[in-house]
Amino acid sequence: MSTRGTRTPRMDGDPATGDDWLADGQIRTYRRGQKIIEAGSPLAEWIAISGGAAFLAARVAADTRVAVAALWLGDVIGADSPLGKLAARYDVTALVDVTTIHIPLTRVKDPHAPQRDAATGELYAATASRLQDQITMRLAGNGLQRLVSVLATLAAALSSTPRAIAIGNSLSLPVSQACIGQLSGLSRRQTWIYLGQLAEKGWSRTSRTKVTLEGVNAWLSLMAEVEIRGLDCIATVDQCDMVLSELASKRSFTR
Repeated sequence: MSTRGTRTPRMDGDPATGDDWLADGQIRTYRRGQKIIEAGSPLAEWIAISGGAAFLAARVAADTRVAVAALWLGDVIGADSPLGKLAARYDVTALVDVTTIHIPLTRVKDPHAPQRDAATGELYAATASRLQDQITMRLAGNGLQRLVSVLATLAAALSSTPRAIAIGNSLSLPVSQACIGQLSGLSRRQTWIYLGQLAEKGWSRTSRTKVTLEGVNAWLSLMAEVEIRGLDCIATVDQCDMVLSELASKRSFTR
């Protein structure tokens, strides 16, 4: 699961950059736990996340939804996005307080502004890549590798949210163990076991409603390291501990 940065839309409507169309957007705020989009609902406007993070859930039965992925700053979730062309494929719910920008499609699809199509196309592609990376992660590696990758991705999603930082180098993820298990493709018991192993090494703390990551700077660097070294570097809890410790030492040394 990649955590590489994506291009994000400027929200200041600078005419010099061709982003003046963003100035026509309507800004909306959703509180943690509030549904932003419901699966099956029509998508009639361009919507992008301009602050916070949300998670996608797929409906697998009438009253059952399974968490699929997290999206955050710069991701596009409205019409013609990877979430659906005309109707939403997923529920989109705020993980923390989320700010979105909504723009009528007629304003986005201006035949006289080809640079606008290029800009929105890049955003769509970046969102699709981020979504696909997380879906693919559910099939790659062993259970621990999947869970660790999900934790690192959630850290990236929430690290820019001011209220998400607890104390010092800790990051509170307002996500239940069950949700983390769904994102990782694991049972609740497997999730509990792996989180317990990470807690024994000092890299996490858990409760019923949230998981707190310790040494968050190391977590934020982890997926880039995994891309270089391969998933084998986090194949066991001892290997995860070693890699996170190395990353924590590097961050301390470079300050």
